[in-house]
Amino acid sequence: MSSNVVELDWTRGQKKNDTSGTNPPTGGDDLEKRVEALEKAVPDIRERLVRIETKLEAIDKHGATKTDIEAVLTRIEATGTKIETMGRTMIQWSIGTALVLTGIAFTAARVIPGG
Repeated sequence: MSSNVVELDWTRGQKKNDTSGTNPPTGGDDLEKRVEALEKAVPDIRERLVRIETKLEAIDKHGATKTDIEAVLTRIEATGTKIETMGRTMIQWSIGTALVLTGIAFTAARVIPGG
């Protein structure tokens, strides 16, 4: 188990003779340049954030929620059921009308002389 233990080098980036731990690590000039670059980028970041928030507001206003989509799906299913019922009703009326017209034609053929 002791072979799995790794000792870390905590002195990396520090002077070899500095063991107090009170001095900051070297490379402070680089940090100042990075902070300055970040401060210059803040206005652009704010502008982009405003655009993102505006787009999110539009999505919230015009976007469909799960409840909206479920309501539309329910209406579509109800419409499908109505269409199936309407097709059945149309067939029944067509057959009924054909039978009535056939009855009228036979009755007219009997009643009208010479037919």
